[in-house]
Amino acid sequence: MEICKICKKEFKTKQGLNSHMGYHSNPNRKSNFSDYNRKIKNGELSKINSNQFIKAKNEGKKIEVSEETRKKLSIASKKQKWSEERRKKHSESMTKAVEENPLSYSANNVCGRTKLIKYKETKLNGKWELEVAKWLDINNIKWTNIINGFNYEWNGKIHKYFPDFYLTDFNIYIEVKGYQRDRDIQKWKSLSNLIVLKKQEIKLIKDNKLSVDIFKK
Repeated sequence: MEICKICKKEFKTKQGLNSHMGYHSNPNRKSNFSDYNRKIKNGELSKINSNQFIKAKNEGKKIEVSEETRKKLSIASKKQKWSEERRKKHSESMTKAVEENPLSYSANNVCGRTKLIKYKETKLNGKWELEVAKWLDINNIKWTNIINGFNYEWNGKIHKYFPDFYLTDFNIYIEVKGYQRDRDIQKWKSLSNLIVLKKQEIKLIKDNKLSVDIFKK
């Protein structure tokens, strides 16, 4: 069980806690999906739906939920079944959100398996990306992790792939990868100028033994 040090709220996973902490650091941030869940009426977006919890939060109030109520809500959510139409609509909304807000899904895109690390003026996913960023800086190689993304096909659908780094002087993308899946290989095929750095390369970087000549080949 993970507990928020600020409000003492409990979470089952670190991923849930990390997402919650984002609201403490920026409570007024806007969700990328808020507008997609609102209907258009008379040419204008409808008001965002609210409930007693949202209203209480906006008014600075606190609502206590009993353990019994929490269990009922949990059971009810697990019993929900999505129709094919609902799944399709959700998928289309996600795809549209990514296409219209690409920067929100590159540097700030966290997969949930790694710790978000702030380095200089950007955010990195895990220690391996941090090692690569430092190594690039030591070798005076300009880089960015603000990337628009590339289309790739998987299971008959088009998805977006965001490499971890882009080297502006070399026109090369870098993917930092530990565990490799079939889907990863399909992603990588969408780019001809991509270099994948795995465990072996990361070890060489840590030992300062990896040559920048890999970008010149």
